[in-house]
Amino acid sequence: MSSSDKNISIDSQSNESTTKEKRFSIVLKNLSLNDFKNIGKIPCARKSFLYGIGGGTTIGALRFLQKGSVLSASNWAVGSFCMISIGTWEYCRIKRQLQNDKLKIVVEQINELNRKKAQAKATEKAKQVDTNIT
Repeated sequence: MSSSDKNISIDSQSNESTTKEKRFSIVLKNLSLNDFKNIGKIPCARKSFLYGIGGGTTIGALRFLQKGSVLSASNWAVGSFCMISIGTWEYCRIKRQLQNDKLKIVVEQINELNRKKAQAKATEKAKQVDTNIT
């Protein structure tokens, strides 16, 4: 690899990191206190945080009883809180997406059934009009 190739790869890496930093700063600028006040209204957020808090507390307490080290217990508590919260969040979101997909299918089937009924009524009325005319 020549020195110019190394410079190109370093430049592309620095460009990627600056774009990531720009995206992160944009996200931070768009955050407000109201976003955190309404976190309970976000689907799946409340449940995932509660499971994470409960699981993190339990695992942290068990780790403390096992090792007797507060530092180790707190690391395990925070790590398990994060993992449990993320896991339950993802599971809930997938479950909600599947429910929404099924709901859309049911709504489409009901709409199709209503269209067919309306079409059948219209053809029936047209037949009645034709028989009344003749």
